[in-house]
Amino acid sequence: MKNELTILFPSIQILSEYPTKLEEEVYIFHNPYLNNWLQINKSEVSRREYSLLASLYSEVSLDLSTNQTVSMKWLNFLRGDGLAPIKTETDIRVIQIHFKKNVHEADLEEAVHVFFGDAMQFVFVSSQNALLIEEKSSYVQTTEDFASFIAALESDFFIKAKLYIGKFHQTNMLFSVHFSTEKEWFQKGISANHAERIYTLENIFPFNLIEQMSEEMKHIIRKEILNPIEYDMELLQTVHQFFENGFNASVTAKKLHIHRNTFHYRLTKFQDITGISVRSFDGALIAYCASLIANNR
Repeated sequence: MKNELTILFPSIQILSEYPTKLEEEVYIFHNPYLNNWLQINKSEVSRREYSLLASLYSEVSLDLSTNQTVSMKWLNFLRGDGLAPIKTETDIRVIQIHFKKNVHEADLEEAVHVFFGDAMQFVFVSSQNALLIEEKSSYVQTTEDFASFIAALESDFFIKAKLYIGKFHQTNMLFSVHFSTEKEWFQKGISANHAERIYTLENIFPFNLIEQMSEEMKHIIRKEILNPIEYDMELLQTVHQFFENGFNASVTAKKLHIHRNTFHYRLTKFQDITGISVRSFDGALIAYCASLIANNR
C-alpha cells in the first residue's frame, strides 16, 4: 500500500506520531486502521485524489495560528520537543485513552469536562486516541474514578474506550522517555489482554515478565503444570482469579459466578494433580504464571 501511494505521491511521509507542526503546503490525513498519519504535498494532489483520500482517512486540519495552544505544547513536551505548559518540576501523570471506533473531539472534551471538571487537561491526539494529564494534588483520581468515567463514556456518549493510568513523575527533560515507555506498555497490554478496560504498570507487568521468560522456564511450567492438568482452562482461570483477588475465596467465587464449594473443589483438584498448593504465595505465583502462558498459547 505504501509503495502504491509513493508512486502517486512522491513526497508522502508516513508519520507514527501526531503531527504538531503543520505547514500550509501539505495535507495530513490520519489513518485510523494503522494509527499513523500521511503527509503529502498539496501540489501533488488533484481534486479527485483529495476526495478519495478524504473518504478513506480523516484530514488533520488545524488552524496554523493554533499550533501553539496548550494541547500542542503538551504534545511537543511529551515528544521531548519543548517545555511543559506548567510549572517546572511539577508532578504529573498521563492517562492514555484508546477508542474502539473514531470519536469526535468535541464529544470527548465535553465528557471529560462533565466528569472531571478542571482536574484534567484534555489533549486530543487523533480520532482514536486522547490523553488526560493530571497534576498531583490533595485528591488523586482513583482506578474506580476512571472505571466510572469509562462507564459514563459508554452509557452517555456511546463511546467504548480502554485507558492506561500512568505514574506520577516530575515535568523535567526525562519525562518524554518515561511517557514513551508507558505508550509501549499500553500497546503490550492491549495485545496481551483484550478483555481488560483499565491498564496499569501492575497489571501489565506479569505479561511482560512471561514474554521475557526463557523457553526453558516455560517448558518446565508446561511439563509440571499445564500438561498434567491437560490445559484445563477452568482450573487455570480459577487459580488466576484467586491470585489477582489477593487470595480472597469469597471475592474470587463471586467474580467467577460459582459457589464457594465449587471454588474449593477446583483448588483441591489443581493441587491433587500438580502437587502445588495455590493457597501459598509461592504455589499461587507459579500457577498464575502457568495461566498466563496458557492464555498466550
